[in-house]
Amino acid sequence: MLLAAPAALWGCSPEGNAGRGTAYTDGLGRTVAISTPARRIVSMGPSNTEILFAIGAGVQVVGRDDYSDVPAEARSLRAVGSGQTLKLETLVALAPDLVLAAQIYAREQVQSLEHLSLPVFLLSNPVTFDGLFENIRLVGELAGRSEQASTLVASLRHRVDAVAGKVRGARSKPRVFYELDATDPTQPWTAGPGTFIQTLIELAGGTNVAGGEAHPFPRLSAETILKLDPEVIVLGDARHGVTPARVAARAGWGTITAIRQGKIHPFDDDLASRPGPRLVDGLEVLARLIHPSLFEEQGGER
Repeated sequence: MLLAAPAALWGCSPEGNAGRGTAYTDGLGRTVAISTPARRIVSMGPSNTEILFAIGAGVQVVGRDDYSDVPAEARSLRAVGSGQTLKLETLVALAPDLVLAAQIYAREQVQSLEHLSLPVFLLSNPVTFDGLFENIRLVGELAGRSEQASTLVASLRHRVDAVAGKVRGARSKPRVFYELDATDPTQPWTAGPGTFIQTLIELAGGTNVAGGEAHPFPRLSAETILKLDPEVIVLGDARHGVTPARVAARAGWGTITAIRQGKIHPFDDDLASRPGPRLVDGLEVLARLIHPSLFEEQGGER
């Protein structure tokens, strides 16, 4: 599909290269021809929105999904719904020359937007920092902000390397349990292999207790968690009212090392689940939680 904006929408290019057509492969394996830079972008995915604003393309974003709330400026943009509740009339009325979708959208949803003659490019979810950096560079190309994207990637890579250098000298890799959802506290959801959460835990100098599970987002029984005996518990579900005190009070959990040593930490799950620039913030926070003594002198890496 040719994603070409009407000439009246182009104006002046952010980097002076309007009308330059390039073929890209999106997260669905579709080859998409795009005339860059996109001047009217609807961002359908919080991580996409954060990337766009971080590279200075916020002024080109004319609409967002319901969950894009960072940075604060994004909240004033026209909301087009999310998931199965997309406001198609609103989306069409915004006349985007690029709809930048996240991998939370299925192929069928992307196809339904194509049928409305909307130019859609789906950005895949990375599971490594190299994948994240490639996404940032790609969005930079699509938005005509390649230079800003390269600068951001260099800064983020420096911060990742700084954390890696710190934890390299750690004497151990503490066992970490990352709790995603404990609606049923006897079988909480967690993150396993093939997830960015596992990548963050490992780069932060820890060992994910769910790393050997067969599925990326498994449920672990309380009995299994007791056997795994995590040394650090990270509460990605803290925003839903889960507190260290409530976790410590769970039946039988009092023998877990993390609970006996008071190493139960509330955590902003957005820093691990939104595949945008703030994943580096998440890495820094997790590294300080897992290896606090390594970051005492300088107060952490930023």
